[in-house]
Amino acid sequence: MLTNLLRQSKLATRVRGALRRDADEAMKPLRKELRRLAGQVEALQAQLQDTAVRAARGDRSSSQLRLIMELDDQQRAQLAAVPALLDERQIQAHVARAIDGAALRSEPLDHIVVEDVLPQPLYDLLISAIPPAVFFDDHDPIKQNLALPITFGPALTTAVWNFVDAVIARRAIQPAVLEKFHEPLQRHYDTVFGASFRAQADALPQLSAGGRLMLRRAGYHLDPHRDPKRSMMTCLLYLARQGDSEAHGTQLFRVIDDREASYKQTYYPEAAGGRCELATVVPFRPNTMLAFVNSRGAHGATIPADAGEDLERHAYQFYVAPENAALGALIRELPRERRTMWQNKNKLDTTS
Repeated sequence: MLTNLLRQSKLATRVRGALRRDADEAMKPLRKELRRLAGQVEALQAQLQDTAVRAARGDRSSSQLRLIMELDDQQRAQLAAVPALLDERQIQAHVARAIDGAALRSEPLDHIVVEDVLPQPLYDLLISAIPPAVFFDDHDPIKQNLALPITFGPALTTAVWNFVDAVIARRAIQPAVLEKFHEPLQRHYDTVFGASFRAQADALPQLSAGGRLMLRRAGYHLDPHRDPKRSMMTCLLYLARQGDSEAHGTQLFRVIDDREASYKQTYYPEAAGGRCELATVVPFRPNTMLAFVNSRGAHGATIPADAGEDLERHAYQFYVAPENAALGALIRELPRERRTMWQNKNKLDTTS
């Protein structure tokens, strides 16, 4: 009887094994089909997502084209009057007087607040030439930018704002602020290059860079920071309309335990152990420009979430920065300990 039980037990094991093999063989085509179907589903999902993105872009492009046609028709008279308002010599003289007459303040950082920086008719033209929001990037509805020069937009917008970026910023504002901030810039060169390299730094060819129109809405917040080290100065023209709140200007901070950024990207003092104290808020007023040396302290901005869902705050910003090749050549001449302060932040994070 025991022998029979053992035989039956071995037979049962063989039967179960055979059944499993048969089941595995039977399941192979099904598993293969399931994998094929899963791949088709993934491909279909990717295709649907791509189609949705293309459709959104198509709708956006259609809206832009429709607005260009409408605005070009509506603004034909304004466009015809543009040449008379874009008188470079008159603008340069007005801007130079306004910047020269502004008080140079050293706390919490070296800065000026220039009122009536542009001739009033020109400022009114700039306001009318601000394009609708659909022409700004759509990555973040609270923080939108429009890089200059503009290559696609209403004729008035393109003509006026490309002139602002190429002529007013570069040939009117830039030379005036470089002269105004000559002494603070010498101190800044001593900090970031070293006193023995001050003359070479002062001789660097300066450019206006990073020009952009900025659109900010309720809920916007920018932590206290300094702009990228390459930017020696920042110029910010407020594009306020009559009736806009002055409260949504630029916050200037003094930094306790401040130090030079040890890398070249945007620097947040609080992340480096500093403590930021709000010193003042530059009012967001029409035809007003804030300009400052990117040397110490910090600046930021906040628009409360309850400021109103229809609120739109526009500004134009550009940097005064050395030409890249010339700056790179100077950095290569610096002593190693000074040169490393111009390294990439990613490199710093990797080696620390």
